[in-house]
Amino acid sequence: MINIVIKGARVHNLKNIDITLLRNKINVLVGVSGSGKSSIAYDILAAEGQRQFLESMSTYAARLLKRTSRPAVDAIKNLSPTIAINQRKLRGSPRSTIGTSTEIYTSLRLLFSRFGTVKNLSVADFSFNNPKGACSQCTGLGTEYAIDPKAIINFDKSLNEGACTMNIFKPGSRYFNIIKSSRKLNLDKPIKNYSQKELDFLLYSPKIVLSNKEQGFIQTFSHEGIINRLIGRATDLRGVSKSKEKREKKYWLEKSCSICHGGRLNQHAFASSINKKNIGAFSSMQLDLFIKEIKRIKIPQAQELVNRIVEATQHLIDVDLGYLSLNRSLDTLSGGECQRLKLARELGSDLIEMIYILDEPTAGLHPKDRQNLINILQQLKKANNTMVVVEHDDAVMQAADHIIELGKGAGAQGGRVTFTGTFSKMRQDNTSVTGKYFHKTHSLKKIVRQPADFLSIQNATAHNLQNVSIKIPLNVFCTVTGVSGSGKSSLIIDELMRQYANKDMVLIDQSPLTGNARGNIATYTGIFNHIRQVFAEKNQVSSSIFSSNSQGACSDCNGLGFNVIDMHFMGDVQVQCETCQGKKYKEEVLAYKYQDKNINDVLNLTVVEALEFFPQQQIKKSLQMLADVGLGYLTLGQTHNTFSGGEAQRLKLASKLQCQGKIFVLDEPTSGLHFADIEKLLTLLNKLIDNGNSVIVIEHNLAVIKQADWIIDLGPGGGTQGGKIVASGTPVQVAKNKQSITGRYLK
Repeated sequence: MINIVIKGARVHNLKNIDITLLRNKINVLVGVSGSGKSSIAYDILAAEGQRQFLESMSTYAARLLKRTSRPAVDAIKNLSPTIAINQRKLRGSPRSTIGTSTEIYTSLRLLFSRFGTVKNLSVADFSFNNPKGACSQCTGLGTEYAIDPKAIINFDKSLNEGACTMNIFKPGSRYFNIIKSSRKLNLDKPIKNYSQKELDFLLYSPKIVLSNKEQGFIQTFSHEGIINRLIGRATDLRGVSKSKEKREKKYWLEKSCSICHGGRLNQHAFASSINKKNIGAFSSMQLDLFIKEIKRIKIPQAQELVNRIVEATQHLIDVDLGYLSLNRSLDTLSGGECQRLKLARELGSDLIEMIYILDEPTAGLHPKDRQNLINILQQLKKANNTMVVVEHDDAVMQAADHIIELGKGAGAQGGRVTFTGTFSKMRQDNTSVTGKYFHKTHSLKKIVRQPADFLSIQNATAHNLQNVSIKIPLNVFCTVTGVSGSGKSSLIIDELMRQYANKDMVLIDQSPLTGNARGNIATYTGIFNHIRQVFAEKNQVSSSIFSSNSQGACSDCNGLGFNVIDMHFMGDVQVQCETCQGKKYKEEVLAYKYQDKNINDVLNLTVVEALEFFPQQQIKKSLQMLADVGLGYLTLGQTHNTFSGGEAQRLKLASKLQCQGKIFVLDEPTSGLHFADIEKLLTLLNKLIDNGNSVIVIEHNLAVIKQADWIIDLGPGGGTQGGKIVASGTPVQVAKNKQSITGRYLK
């Protein structure tokens, strides 16, 4: 067997290493967060496999496709085309659904247009993205939105006092000035004293054109009620931006459309049926029920279509997505669900000798569901494909044919191969950072904190929640558990955070940090403002010249440290700026020094080194928080686009360590974290609680669940089989609950 060989890998923190991957086997990359696993899997293997494949195409075809540049390696031998399946969320319009992305809905529309009871309808008549088929009320979204005025308006305040909590209606904003220009409201009167007519104008007015001819005012302008405008932003056909979702989604009350009841189509489309069910009924069914109904269609001429639908649906069920429906919007899926959806698409492929690259495919899976995923990896392997999996799950490691450990640390302390071999050999290897964790046992936490208070959720019905009422404990470490699709995120993110939007809640996940190649640790934490001031005072110059985004930036690369060369149909190439040699600043700026170091030297210091270098307490305090969360190895100038998911999450948490009285909500924080990183995370979370905060964690990791003070377990199954509270109490109490699937794994 000709194996895949990488020689002299130097991407990111990789230390000129050589790696051999076994062909047609399951290869698992392990190691702490930031050790270099993704650099090998995605930045080398995936990128080079796709680059070489695309280079075989004609110049005309190649220029239409996104290309990548050659990675920093000496050689890659025996490479095949690569298929990279990551956890990147499938963002886009709410009109993109499970059904449209898998083309199951396309086949279903064709089935109804040919064999439905109404014979004069075309395929377009069954499309909710076409005016011919879309519901007139919700325009094909299947949902309507409402907003509780009390969630965004403080009725005791006046508009001039900032009664509306939304920034776009704050005093001085454009929309505030439009209301002011209308002269229809007294801006100094408390909202509670407004008449019904005034309230309707403020909150529910349709879009109207007004004018004000007084000098100094806008001449002609359009006004729309606050709630109507926010609802319009929620249903924007272009989709919801990340910033809009972050600021406004917590106020949206989503419900099924009052006309189509979530079916998305108009009554003409619903008039046609097969086996007494219309296309809306089929599309809204849970997939494991949908496949049974489709199999009952016995029309001889339709069997080819039926078989195609059954096959594609079975692939989704095989990757544990059977609790979803065809009408489920892609932008509501978690990262783990997105990856399994992408994996399901590959199950129907007949390609062989491919290299499949997966990023922690067990993310979002309950321990009981992991074996199904492992079976799929083995199925793809048996079809003569090579599997390269970045993973921290012990069950996947045990199923691996070959394990490669990177480490021993992260960042500058990582990037080396510390072990290669089988799982059993890794357990016996005393030098393996990963292997030693399999000798540890995690016992249930018996001495727990007592809740100081509770937040009560009453009659929650978001998604699959079945009229759930539960008390969420405060000032303790609370984990929310259950199988995939049981309703965990619906309960905490869609219900708790919405019902208590006025509480000081902080949602922290592993999404990438906002920003670009200019943003770094120093700017994110605010340290850089103090550092620039230190340099300015020492050298008696303006602090602005020490910003690589301003007048001090190298004029040739604009402060990036590199230039991008457009290679036309080949991939863009980044080359170090010849003028500043990657230092980002003008030569005269680099001449200014503090304690014999210029600004570039300081940005190349690690957090630990900077702690010793700076005597200023304001700077040391922020640096110490970074060291406390295990990020001491990162340099101050490391840019946002190079952080791993675990590093990004710990950086967000570090910025909140000094907070008190907040409620922290974490959605699967152990995703992408090594056992060593999980220990650091637990230490950090306990520190937050000891500082007077509450921590609520949606989690599958048993090591984390066992250390909780309180567990809320949902289920018993996913989708329509879930949405109920199965158990609530301390880890010991939940472990004794015979109805709890999670409880069985805690013993």
